[in-house]
Amino acid sequence: MKRKSKLIDNIFNEGERLIPGVTHDITELIRHRSSYMFIKKIMDFDLMMGTVSRPVRVVDLGCGVGHGCYTLSEVKGAEIVGVDISLLCLEYARKYYNKSNISYEEMDLTEYITSMVEFDYVVSRGVFEHIPNGLELAFMAKGKYRLIFNVPYDEPKGNPHHVLFGICEEDFKPFSNAELFFEDLEGRTFDMHMKPVKPNMITCVCSQPGLPKVSEMLKFPLPAWTPKTMSLTSDSQNRGIVSKWIREIFKKKTFRDWEGYFK
Repeated sequence: MKRKSKLIDNIFNEGERLIPGVTHDITELIRHRSSYMFIKKIMDFDLMMGTVSRPVRVVDLGCGVGHGCYTLSEVKGAEIVGVDISLLCLEYARKYYNKSNISYEEMDLTEYITSMVEFDYVVSRGVFEHIPNGLELAFMAKGKYRLIFNVPYDEPKGNPHHVLFGICEEDFKPFSNAELFFEDLEGRTFDMHMKPVKPNMITCVCSQPGLPKVSEMLKFPLPAWTPKTMSLTSDSQNRGIVSKWIREIFKKKTFRDWEGYFK
């Protein structure tokens, strides 16, 4: 998709950052949205079962333009902090993904995590592969209830923006009370018992002792997030609907403008 300004081009960073409705195609949006919806489902279940009490303080490490923070802000009683090193991303986030229960902070994660206060949930999507010793840094993050993050699964070398490659299950052995999940290219999430042939992302959920296992809370595989209209039609009809949907919503500037299309 054609980028619209120098600001957008700088945020885009050769494809490393998603701006919904502006950069990338529908498939990448589905993958990002599915990752955050998985996190949201975990939080919603914890609150429903009473294992976690409100208000819930959540930090999104490497939040980019804030679309994930906006998704998580829909959790009742949640207070979201988005942290990113890019001032341009945060300026965009404050303009287009701002709510009363979201705040944004500019800081390098290597500095932020080593001095961070404790949050109820620490989350991150596709960030730690950009940081030397990124998994060790994630291990240091202070989450009272759960640490939830994902990185590319067994990615070969080649992406000039990434410094960690070939991350697989064994790399998460140092994480205590960890469960591993896998997201495929279609945005579906699987547990260890139903691992897809070619995972795109591996998600680590580290939970405090006493909390229920996520693999026992939710029924897997979890379907990918999709626009509402796609779930009401056959596959042949979906192709035409998605084309029309893309033409309509990608004229908008922000997720909030077209959230009515979502489920």
